[in-house]
Amino acid sequence: MAPQHLVTGEKPLRRIGAYSFGEPRSGTAFEETELMKFHQNTIAEFRERFGGQWAAPEYRQIELYTKKKQLAFSDEEASAGAASHPPNPLSTLVAFSLLENVLEARDLSLEGKPLWQKYLGLPKKSVTDKLVAEVFRILRIYRTVVLHHDGQMEIHNGSVKLNCTHNRCALSLWISPVGLRLIESFVFYYLDSFRQPYSEAYVEAMLTQYFLDIVAETKKFADEDRVLYQFRRKYDFNRHFRFDCDNPKFSFDGDQIVFEIGERYQDKSRFPIDFFVMIRDVLHIIPVEALTRGALPQADLELWIARTPGDHALPAEFRTRFGRETMIVGLPMT
Repeated sequence: MAPQHLVTGEKPLRRIGAYSFGEPRSGTAFEETELMKFHQNTIAEFRERFGGQWAAPEYRQIELYTKKKQLAFSDEEASAGAASHPPNPLSTLVAFSLLENVLEARDLSLEGKPLWQKYLGLPKKSVTDKLVAEVFRILRIYRTVVLHHDGQMEIHNGSVKLNCTHNRCALSLWISPVGLRLIESFVFYYLDSFRQPYSEAYVEAMLTQYFLDIVAETKKFADEDRVLYQFRRKYDFNRHFRFDCDNPKFSFDGDQIVFEIGERYQDKSRFPIDFFVMIRDVLHIIPVEALTRGALPQADLELWIARTPGDHALPAEFRTRFGRETMIVGLPMT
């Protein structure tokens, strides 16, 4: 006789196969139950609605050498609700629209021009200008293909393949879904940077790393100019996460400022620290990647002056990023 629930008296759902939701995976094959599918879809919806601020791992492919395909994958229909989702065309189009509107607001002469002419007319004085122009150029292909009556878009072998002929020019963009999310992230970071206290040099370093990662996710690109502009990074900047430090110890040594960084934190890739430091009554935000053996030339200090009001006050949202534990006498330390 099957056991019954102590409260409802109902029989438990029948389990099929070697795995049910909430139990350890045994590594053996299993047959999905309807309950499992429900839980998987619920988790996918949970991530879709609330996962925007999660610190989830970022998975990107890297090929150390040329190889043939060796891995086997389940059918797409059978994987519904899994962690891998096709890109959302609307979110990428919104990213393009927001970027286009901001660029037009800064230069009214761009209004009404064809997209390629807009790209040619964008400012390209600074590195940030050039980075933004190239991302606009990539998004221009996406927007044209998705909205063009002859545009073709398919997802095949891990790439979103976009192709069309526009004004007798072949436009092509093959990019991974991760690459599209990186483009959207680039646009958000750039547009949000105008209200942030980070200096132009800091924003440039961050956007450069975003762009290099976007290019790494791009398998094919073709437009009127054929190739994307090539950038050289100044720093191996960690865009994935940053550590805020507002109590660094430093000293002046000749024409350099030297930060005291403990041995534990010497690895810049593991501890990408941003030093929030007042130097000569001016707030600076200095990334550790800008230091050489813990030192920064004093001539470079102006590159990292924070963009804040006259009182050097950081935005209110930064308050929660700089907590201090109140020490109570007699209370055991944890």
